[in-house]
Amino acid sequence: MKYTTALFDLDGTLLDFASAEKQGFFAAMEKHGIPCDINVYERYSAINDSLWKAFERKEITKEEIGTKRYEILFEEMNITADAQQVGKDYKARLAGMGILYDGALELCERLISKGVKLYAVTNGTAHIQANRMAVSGLDKVFIKTFVSEEIGFRKPDKEYFDYVFENIEEKDKSKILIIGDSPTSDIKGGINAGIDTCYYANKPHPDNNPTYVAGSYEDVEKIILQ
Repeated sequence: MKYTTALFDLDGTLLDFASAEKQGFFAAMEKHGIPCDINVYERYSAINDSLWKAFERKEITKEEIGTKRYEILFEEMNITADAQQVGKDYKARLAGMGILYDGALELCERLISKGVKLYAVTNGTAHIQANRMAVSGLDKVFIKTFVSEEIGFRKPDKEYFDYVFENIEEKDKSKILIIGDSPTSDIKGGINAGIDTCYYANKPHPDNNPTYVAGSYEDVEKIILQ
């Protein structure tokens, strides 16, 4: 077995964040009587994605994202609404939705049965991720979840991964693999940290050259157990 330890990103890798985001968004907008359709949602999603990339570059805090994404959207829509409260209602709804991709939990269970040690690495909000993991059952498969806001550093910071390495059993970096869907946090972070990387996504290959590219959980399993 090539890798004894797997660091799994959560959203977009094991948890279906896109589905949870969409449901939470429409629920929050409906609660406040704000008219919207799929085009509005797609614009919100694009704004949100750009702000999270700014967060990775340390240009904005995680707390600011929650309100800023709605402020930008409402300004573009030319409507007056309480962006802060809408953001809070969205987060409350999101926290209760631990939607797994098909086969995600089974993958983790198979890896554990083979002796692989699993850890979660996430830039998500601590209490929201804890709730979503409990709902999905992922809280039962990870030895520990490393949340950026609890550590004080975020993916792709080398310091984030230094903390992870200090708090896991495996000390040989050649036996540690990170699996994630984000070129800018997971893949870049793994490269910064000096470990092998597995880009998991059905979208274009990232520019920073991961060690592996996987299009299915079967691919991920083969890579880890090779």
